[in-house]
Amino acid sequence: MLDFVIIANPASGSRAAPRLATRARELLQAAGRAVELQVTAAQGDARRFAAEAAAQGVQTVVGCGGDGTLQEIATALDGSRSALGILPGGRCNDFARALGLRPSDPPEALARMLLGGRRRTLDLGAYHPLAAGAPGSGDKRFLTVATLGFDSEVSRFVEIHKLWLKGTPAYVYGVLRVLTRFHAPLVRLKGDFGTHEERVLLVATGNTPSYGGALHITPGARLDDGLFQLCVVKDVSAFTVLRILPRVLKGTHTGHPAVSMLTTRSLEIETPEGPQWVCADGESLGQTPCKLEVRPHALQVVIPGP
Repeated sequence: MLDFVIIANPASGSRAAPRLATRARELLQAAGRAVELQVTAAQGDARRFAAEAAAQGVQTVVGCGGDGTLQEIATALDGSRSALGILPGGRCNDFARALGLRPSDPPEALARMLLGGRRRTLDLGAYHPLAAGAPGSGDKRFLTVATLGFDSEVSRFVEIHKLWLKGTPAYVYGVLRVLTRFHAPLVRLKGDFGTHEERVLLVATGNTPSYGGALHITPGARLDDGLFQLCVVKDVSAFTVLRILPRVLKGTHTGHPAVSMLTTRSLEIETPEGPQWVCADGESLGQTPCKLEVRPHALQVVIPGP
């Protein structure tokens, strides 16, 4: 029986994931553990490999890559007994950061964490399309922050153009490129807070506090409270966007008059003027209309600590 399956995405981040995964495998094997390393070649491979590992009863399925790779693995592990392990090697690594892991951590430290860390049961976000046949349709899971509006346009710009920049610099560059051509959509939101309808710059639905490397868009979000924190920003000028953005780095934008912070267990999103993309974990989930909901305590994750 395998103790670990490591799934590495060779296209993640600086493309160093295979080297990190290989070194981690060596260290785990030196500790007497049975380990298999699998390298993805196409989108969907990580999900398929993880599902096969969970079906075989593998104790820990380790994702070596970015948030998108972890998203695929977490989708397969939803509700299973297999835990998610993390070797951060992506562009932003927001989920890893939320758990106290950093891309700068050496392989030896990460291997020790996988061997001696503890399991923590965390929430997953779920995306459900409400229109049949929409692009990207199909139920999906997400780990960090689901975005709509300006943020999703920036995320898709970074995703499509495969920027050499990583983390927050990539996001800021995307902001500057998208800002001049963005048209604020009209949205209708339904959740525990009631109904909220207006033209918006963005709607961010947070399972974790940050995205884009270090942007604390939903600073009150927690990974195990069964709730989303929403950040809704009204349609504002490009000048105001540039003034608010530095405050997002510290999570102090929540006091701005254009910003509303809400909490809910689920969220229905309609865009009366036409479909809008929803993105999360650096990937496109699908289009509106859709429903987002928390799946409480659906995922076991190996984290540092005794």
